[in-house]
Amino acid sequence: MQLTKIQKQIENNPWKTAITIRKNNQTIFETSNANMVFKSASLIKLGIALYIEEEKPDTIDNTLNLSSDDIVGGAGIINRLSIKSWQISDLLDLMLSVSDNTATNALLNYYNINTINDYLQQNFPNISLGRFLMKKSDKENTCTSNSMMDVFEKLLADNNEVNHVILDALKHQEVRNKLVAYSNPKYEVFNKTGELLHEQHDIARFKVNADVIDCCVLTNYQSQKDYENILNMMQKIGKILTH
Repeated sequence: MQLTKIQKQIENNPWKTAITIRKNNQTIFETSNANMVFKSASLIKLGIALYIEEEKPDTIDNTLNLSSDDIVGGAGIINRLSIKSWQISDLLDLMLSVSDNTATNALLNYYNINTINDYLQQNFPNISLGRFLMKKSDKENTCTSNSMMDVFEKLLADNNEVNHVILDALKHQEVRNKLVAYSNPKYEVFNKTGELLHEQHDIARFKVNADVIDCCVLTNYQSQKDYENILNMMQKIGKILTH
């Protein structure tokens, strides 16, 4: 692993990039703006999952019925299905593996969005859960690369039934065109992506034997050309980390 190669990937770009990289829970690379606030996009779903894992692990076998208010567009599959009754563990999986926005909103309603935000603010002050997914609001969901890395590492460190659901979902996460796209196949990978109109994010764990590398990349950009170049940058970073 040559960290100087990663530095070269992020120099002189027209977009903003924040990166945090840790190996075996120790920071080995961090950009100067690793504490700069970005819109979190779907990375906020990791914070929701952590709340359930830490605070409500005994509820994942519960069943909830979707309300019409839960159902929204964007990423996911539930909004196209006729099924209205779901087990919490299945919603948790869909929120992470296919970034299902309806599953996310159902969980935010079930556990109360303000309660989850209070938990996140108390434990990770640079993370804010301000709004439901795909819903207009004067509030926003925000994070920094360092704070999201803290969430990610805590999320993957637990060892309970909820953690097993989360690990399986992240291992089968469907958007794999960023950090994990060209990673060394000897590494087991877990990742979660996020994107909005001007944001492209990814956070990933690369694991082989006793070594664990965690990488979070947040970006803010303006043009379509930047979007394509950001994907290329992330792919190269994942490759550098695992070769």
